Amino acid sequence: MAELLRNQLLAAFDWTDKAVDDLFTGIPAEEFLHQPCPGANHALWTLGHLATVNQYFLKTLAGRDGTLFERYKEMFFAKSQPMSDAASYPPLDVLRDYFKTSRAAFRSWVESLSDEQLTGPAPEEFKKFAPTLGNILMRLLWHEGMHYGQLTVIRKSLGLKPVRI
Repeated sequence: MAELLRNQLLAAFDWTDKAVDDLFTGIPAEEFLHQPCPGANHALWTLGHLATVNQYFLKTLAGRDGTLFERYKEMFFAKSQPMSDAASYPPLDVLRDYFKTSRAAFRSWVESLSDEQLTGPAPEEFKKFAPTLGNILMRLLWHEGMHYGQLTVIRKSLGLKPVRI
């Protein structure tokens, strides 16, 4: 059953990954700091945030090196705020690469999970969030969907055409 669960999680991750990437691809580089209303997330922050969330889970659940997470957590992780000054961020091409490599590493880790890991209990610090590792991964897909909606609002406020998924 876990192989089926892993395949479903990977298919959902791939679909979500493409959908989110398509939204980012259609936003002009000069508009990545656009906020549809004061205090709203902008695309640059969202790009870094999604990559940093992947790095957090790679560090805490997969036991991977936490260097990238530590480098970017203050800028993009929980409780960080989007800044309107481009100089506060690495260049867009650096963040695009960070996003793509983080996504690939995260997907590779999910692909490697065993039946016991997916269906077994979540680590203690995550039990309030989700009862199993598989449930954690499902909730991360929901998190991505929330940011997909924010990116859609950004695109609308810029007058860009919708992306069809």
